[in-house]
Amino acid sequence: MITTQTFILVLSAGSLVAALITYIIVKAEKQRCKLITDQNLMLQTELNQERQLLAEKQNAFIEMDKQFTTLQAEYKNLVQRFEELKDNRAKEEERFEHLAAKIIERKTSKFDHQHKEGIKEILAPLKERLKHFEEKVEFSNKASLERHSSLREQIHMLTQLNEKITKEAHNLTRALKSDTKKQGNWGELILESILDKSGLEKGREYHVQKSLHDDEGRRFQPDVIIDIPDGKKMIIDSKVSLVAYEKWINSEDEEEVVQALKMHAKSIKQHIDGLADKNYHDLYKIESPDFVLMFIPIDTAFSSALSGDQGLYQYAFDKHIVIVTPSTLLATLKTVETMWRNDKQNRYAIDIAVEAGKMYDKFSNFVQDMEKMGRQLDTVKGSFSDAMNKMSTGSGNLIRRAEKLKQLGAKASKTLPEHLVALQD
Repeated sequence: MITTQTFILVLSAGSLVAALITYIIVKAEKQRCKLITDQNLMLQTELNQERQLLAEKQNAFIEMDKQFTTLQAEYKNLVQRFEELKDNRAKEEERFEHLAAKIIERKTSKFDHQHKEGIKEILAPLKERLKHFEEKVEFSNKASLERHSSLREQIHMLTQLNEKITKEAHNLTRALKSDTKKQGNWGELILESILDKSGLEKGREYHVQKSLHDDEGRRFQPDVIIDIPDGKKMIIDSKVSLVAYEKWINSEDEEEVVQALKMHAKSIKQHIDGLADKNYHDLYKIESPDFVLMFIPIDTAFSSALSGDQGLYQYAFDKHIVIVTPSTLLATLKTVETMWRNDKQNRYAIDIAVEAGKMYDKFSNFVQDMEKMGRQLDTVKGSFSDAMNKMSTGSGNLIRRAEKLKQLGAKASKTLPEHLVALQD
């Protein structure tokens, strides 16, 4: 039989085993909760990164939508101005025709060949200026319509370009990671492809690999120099950093991922420091904005670097450098292209105003010439009336005396007009 002491020992041992099992279960549950928490944090970090990428793209689309709205307003204004100019032209032509017809009808029913040639000489320059003026207005209107229709295509192109560059970047990362020279060439190639799609013209609005010298005679060769209206300049330099980025993409261990992100951010920081030491923004002095654009050809390469160092963007900005990626750079270049387009439209408006002023001055001179011609016709008509009076009316007029001489026996082979002779009765 089991004694009381033995029973107590068995009961104590059972309690100890139960407590040990409970401790093991609780510890396992805590570890599972910690693992779930770590996974949630990692997923939240990835979600934040994707949200940041989405926000950047949304901002780019918002900027494009603003530009689209601005172009719509500009197009509407141009159409309205064009219609007003057409109405004014029609009114001026109608007024001119009415005035010319009234003057001609009032003064005389006939013009000799000399008068007709004189009017042609006056009207020909006016007609030519009107034609030139109309061509400029139609050209400006057509250009605005073309830009309006192509803006939607450019917005769609921005999305496709970003997706294409990202896909190509991942495919080329492994091939380029061991060759720094090829990395640089590839980055410049991506940069030039974005410039080709920006609407800016190479050699006119931007220049590639142009050599510059500072005050000390040192030679610099930035990747791209963008010309901005009013003589301003903006410099873009491409920087590619793929080694640590490739490790981050392919790492499965959490510690390796964190370490790769830090190394990737450090690599980009080194590019920032190297670019800042060149002081590109000082080469053009007051002609250049107080910053340089550092182009990273992969959007996710920059966003991942920010995950490794959230102060990276501000670090670059403090050194007069603004980091851009394909999506943000294209939006920036589109803004510059819009500035150039507005500058051209302003020049067209000035030319139109000058031509309109010349046309008005010419028309004013023409009206003055017509009024002068009318006064001259009045003078001729008055002189003609005086001569006719002396010849056919009044006492002792020439026709009366000529007829009297004929009656007295003067020999003549011709006779005077009967209606003039009848006036003498």
